[in-house]
Amino acid sequence: MVINHGVTGESMSLTEWKEREKEQRRNDIINVSRKLFADKDFDKVSMEDIAKKAGIGKGTLYLYFKNKESLYFAVVLKGIRIWAEIVSEGVKKDDSGLKRLISYGNANRGFSSEYPDYFRLLYSPTSIKKQFDMDKMTSSEEFQEVRELFKEIMSIGIDSIEKGIDEGEIRSDVDPTEAAVLLSVIYNGKANMGDWAKELLQNKGIDEEKFSKDIGDLFLHMLKK
Repeated sequence: MVINHGVTGESMSLTEWKEREKEQRRNDIINVSRKLFADKDFDKVSMEDIAKKAGIGKGTLYLYFKNKESLYFAVVLKGIRIWAEIVSEGVKKDDSGLKRLISYGNANRGFSSEYPDYFRLLYSPTSIKKQFDMDKMTSSEEFQEVRELFKEIMSIGIDSIEKGIDEGEIRSDVDPTEAAVLLSVIYNGKANMGDWAKELLQNKGIDEEKFSKDIGDLFLHMLKK
């Protein structure tokens, strides 16, 4: 059987149509789950909540995701794929290490601003991670891909710093891995900043965009010769 899509002239087999519909349903579930996981602790979100929000039965939800950990990391995976692409594209045209590092920081800042839900999930606090079933987490294919993509993103930062040192623009006593990890820790702290800290910044008229930019400037100041 062939299904024709009207004016576009596009046609596909019934099997292809079912696969496309299945992928669309999977994406709908991920999009619904993103908001729930970003707004609540992991253990406060149930598969029943997700199924209800997605407008499907709980049994149908388990046809797409075998457990809550698998679904959580499918959400995170979608976010980190976007992040990795933004970073990769952001540094592609830069020829010097320092310029690449600046673009790397700008790309990270752009991702956190454009996709705040994904950013919070990627830098979720340790207390959230303790709520996972570790066996289900480590057996998740999505979790393994998230780890690999995060390493790739970090490698871009590390390589940029190494190149900057070789070119004499970044201090030679800086350890590239240590510096890249420090930047990640700073982003983690920003994502999980307490209300008291946000209030201090607001009282000084410092909004999130300015604070993010100042973090990047301060970090570069620490590294540059």
